[in-house]
Amino acid sequence: MPTNRGWEGLACVFSLGSLIAIAAVAGLAGQDRQTSQSSGDQTNVAEWIRFSPEGGGFSLLLPGSPAEKTKNGDSGLKAHYYKLKMGETEYQVVWFANVPYGIMHQSPLDVLFPRGLEEIFKSVRHAGKKDLVTTRQEDIALGGYKGRESTMESATDRIDARCFLARYDFITLAVLHPKGESSGADARRFLESLSLSSTGTSTQAGAAAQPASSFKDIDTRPVALNRPRPEYTTLARKNGVQGIIRVRALIGVDGKVKDVRLLGHLADGLDNEAVKAVRKMRFKPATKAGQNVEFWQMLEVEFNLR
Repeated sequence: MPTNRGWEGLACVFSLGSLIAIAAVAGLAGQDRQTSQSSGDQTNVAEWIRFSPEGGGFSLLLPGSPAEKTKNGDSGLKAHYYKLKMGETEYQVVWFANVPYGIMHQSPLDVLFPRGLEEIFKSVRHAGKKDLVTTRQEDIALGGYKGRESTMESATDRIDARCFLARYDFITLAVLHPKGESSGADARRFLESLSLSSTGTSTQAGAAAQPASSFKDIDTRPVALNRPRPEYTTLARKNGVQGIIRVRALIGVDGKVKDVRLLGHLADGLDNEAVKAVRKMRFKPATKAGQNVEFWQMLEVEFNLR
């Protein structure tokens, strides 16, 4: 994990001359109006929106709509990055969707929190800000989900950061801003606005872990009718990569594979080859009361150079 000059997070003092909240909800998005009094007796008005990414099981407040990019990592992580810069303050949200099984059974807070902060570190370096050091770090929780909070500051700037592991999703919030009551209050508002939902695809990445029908709800489980052999990539064969990748596959009522979720990882492109092999499988579907039903089935794909 980053130390000294690599960490970020913030404990901010919440004090505003005046705060007016006006909520206007439309579908999944809402707007809040915040009025803050500056030291020069000028009024700053910012429109805040309720931001909830598509497929995400979380939402939060931001003073505008963020830019978005996605990236597939070598470790099997799929990352969604959301960034918004307002004056000297920069807000960032990083969402790792459907965290691989291997990382989940290590120390995900230790492994993923630093990775979730990499983009804010880039902004710090790009802005030429120096001498930011970690002043506080502690474990926290939200709605029963484990998390961590960190503070990083210099004489003029601060970074607040929080992260939470919500079932199979990992969400990191970070805000870089100048020291001061107004920006500190905005940072706290951003961090404390996070809501983790028990529904939706994100906290539903647990949905990948939850079968369409449970064992108790079916009479017969799916039966595999074929076992396609996974292909080796040239690089994996060259490097001698071997092992087993565990997946969960959604078997449809027609016996075809409708969805595949990785629960493990092997290097050099073998994750993708495992998914391809599983999608070629055909099954006698699960049944309940004589009717075919969908069912999430645990499967293993073995890569062996023998």
